[in-house]
Amino acid sequence: MGKKPASIYQIKVTLDGIRPPVWRRIQATGNTTLLKLHAILQTVMGWQDYHLHEFTIADVTYGDPENDEWDEWGIAPEERYRLSQVIPGEGFRFHYMYDFGDGWRHTLLVEKVAPAEKGIRYPICLKGKRACPPEDVGSVWGYHNFLQAIGDPDHPEYDQHLTWAGGSFDPEAFDLEEVNAGLRRIGRGAGAWSAWPPEEDQVEEKGVAPAEAWAQGLDDDQGARAENLPLRRDVIALLAYLRENRVTGTQATGNLPLKAVREITAQFVDPPELDQVIGDHIYRLRSEGDVWPLYFRHVLASVGGWAAGGPGRRWRLTPRGEQFLTMPAPIQVWLLLDTWWRQVNWAIASPVDIRGGYLAARFRELALNHLLDLRPGEPAPFALFADRLIEDIGLYWPIENQDHARDILQAVVRRTVIKPLIDFDVLTADYRPHKLLGPKYPELSTFQVTPFGKGLLHSLRPVV
Repeated sequence: MGKKPASIYQIKVTLDGIRPPVWRRIQATGNTTLLKLHAILQTVMGWQDYHLHEFTIADVTYGDPENDEWDEWGIAPEERYRLSQVIPGEGFRFHYMYDFGDGWRHTLLVEKVAPAEKGIRYPICLKGKRACPPEDVGSVWGYHNFLQAIGDPDHPEYDQHLTWAGGSFDPEAFDLEEVNAGLRRIGRGAGAWSAWPPEEDQVEEKGVAPAEAWAQGLDDDQGARAENLPLRRDVIALLAYLRENRVTGTQATGNLPLKAVREITAQFVDPPELDQVIGDHIYRLRSEGDVWPLYFRHVLASVGGWAAGGPGRRWRLTPRGEQFLTMPAPIQVWLLLDTWWRQVNWAIASPVDIRGGYLAARFRELALNHLLDLRPGEPAPFALFADRLIEDIGLYWPIENQDHARDILQAVVRRTVIKPLIDFDVLTADYRPHKLLGPKYPELSTFQVTPFGKGLLHSLRPVV
């Protein structure tokens, strides 16, 4: 007997509460897991997978049990269930919730179940209408206000909202070809880009000769700065926690579970605020990705090869990590900066998706040259520095309003170059009240290279 052809499920996905409706029609095979369906929905809708999610199917909640911090909801593991197991047939409706803060609820209607067609690669999107709202726009109500603001140049929040959205936003936009290209990239698994290297990836071996040469030139004060650097001490706390506790990465992203996020950040030199209180409502922590200080340190530890883990895998201290813990503080600081400068994809820090998720190859080299041109302790105007770097690299943002494009590109430089180097004590910064939002939202005015940082930057230059 011949092999029975696989069934495909044709599903219409509609974002609840938006008029005119935002919807997509997709097809996926019956053996598609709910975890992979999550990746499919993120891709076809246009979400960025920044937040938590869950499925509700016949009164059962499916998702990542690791995100049920207090074990309150009885979440079934989404990676264990396939469409063919949970969908009874045509006409069945179920729901997908994304971002519990904004509360984006999607209704999924199973329009038909049929044999797969030869020559078609699944999953596939057949049709769709309109763009999904921007991330973190503030629910249906916030999206409505956002559209009003960007649709009226005289609106008092026009500039603020348009800049925040990346310079432009077309609510009618939908590119079927682009969506299907994204679906083809999903392959197996969750499909989202991950900062966590696969277990089989070889981590680059680092010699410590440049670090030792730099460390030998430090005076007592600079040696103490390396010892007391909060970033270094936080990474030590993270690695020690992974050594002493059994921590499994979440199934969807591989991030640390919320219990670990809370316990690790509580040991940081400056513990970040995890839950936000606005009025009478408490917005609780949703993902490690929402806690930049931890995520940044975790990425350094992972890419540097001192910790290993990922989706559904235990995060553990590696033998290299054990060795790292015994090194002198200046060597640790140098290795951390070298990892950030040479190996980490800086796009993880960018506020916008630029150049398809990767910055220009010469970005680091030119940024280093521009920083080394500055004198230690001498204030450098940030806007002038950023504009020169943007021009030399040839960065651009494809919108007509070049003032907004400039703001966006300056934000890229601020988040990928300046902010991380402040964490390394390579730079210090001065701020002024934001020109639109006032003193409650300070913006970067000038920065200075520290004497400590000048030597670190010089040590990053390749030896010829």
